[in-house]
Order: sequence, then structure tokens, then C-alpha cells
Amino acid sequence: MSGFLGGWVDIFLMRVAEVFSSIPLYPFLLILTSLLAQVSMTTDQKLYMIMVILGILGWPGFAYITRAQVLVARESEYVTAAQAMGVKETRIAFKHILPNIISVILVQMTLSFAASMQTETSLSFLGFGVTYPQPSWGNMLSRASNAVAAINFWWQWVFTSAILIFTTICINTIGDTLRDVMDPKSTNDK
Repeated sequence: MSGFLGGWVDIFLMRVAEVFSSIPLYPFLLILTSLLAQVSMTTDQKLYMIMVILGILGWPGFAYITRAQVLVARESEYVTAAQAMGVKETRIAFKHILPNIISVILVQMTLSFAASMQTETSLSFLGFGVTYPQPSWGNMLSRASNAVAAINFWWQWVFTSAILIFTTICINTIGDTLRDVMDPKSTNDK
């Protein structure tokens, strides 16, 4: 909406995004999860709360990229031609602009998913995320963080770290592949 409509809508939505992006992520998450630790919550409820917080604080970067792509697509010749033919604005937005930016949106979603996964791992490592009975890469690494465990039980942190890195790379590769497959501007002459 911000990129397509412009004007006061664009100004208002981008100022709201700037307010959310000015909140420091990790200190806010640490404070919030420590406050939530006072409340009796199940591990699943705590995990859902972390996901909601990550979604609330993570949307501005996604909004900036989407807005920029909409601004570029809005100035394209096919949009100008559709406007000259009298096509409705909503049809232009959903039939002409959205299909041309969907690949960028999918790549950003996969990158955000991998970053959120790493943030949850960091919180669990620090003891603010998922707690011990529930398995998490963060609390697995936390249990192997002392010197005795790091030397004598090296497989506890080596394999956990390797799988976390491998999973993150796989998610990012899926996003890049989706972008290549869905991008209407890519050339298929390989």
C-alpha cells in the first residue's frame, strides 16, 4: 500500500516502520522474555510468544524492501499502459505489480525465517528461549558451553552447530531457487 498509493499513506506507514525498526531487537527480547518468565507459561506458549515478538519487530526490513520493489514496478511501462487503458488500481496492484515482486518477497521471507531461527537459538542459548526439557539448538549448545563439555563431549556442540549452519544455508538456498524459478525477468537460456 505504501509504495503503490504514495502520499500521506506512504509517509505514515514508513514512519511507523521507522519507529519499530528503532527498537533494539536483542535487548527488547531479553527484557520481554525475562518478564514473561515471571508468568507461568508452558514451553509452547513461550515459543509462540517469541515468534509473535520476532514478527512484530521484524517486519520493517521486509516492508522497506517490498515498498522499494513496488515503487520500481509502479513506474514500469506495463503499469503505465494498464493505467492508460483504464484498468482499476486494485487490478493493477494484484495482476501487474504483485506477480513481478513476488520473487523478492519469497527470498526476503526465507532470509527472515533463517534469521528468526538464529535469533531463537541465541535466546535459548542465553536461557531466555526454550528451556531444557524441550529440545532446541540453543539449549543444546548451552549445555555444552562449559570447558569440560566442550573438550570431553565435543560432539554436543560440533554436530549441533553444523546442523544449524547447514539448515540456515539450505533455507537461504531454497529462497534463491524460488527467486530464480518465479522471477519473470530471468532468462531461461541455460
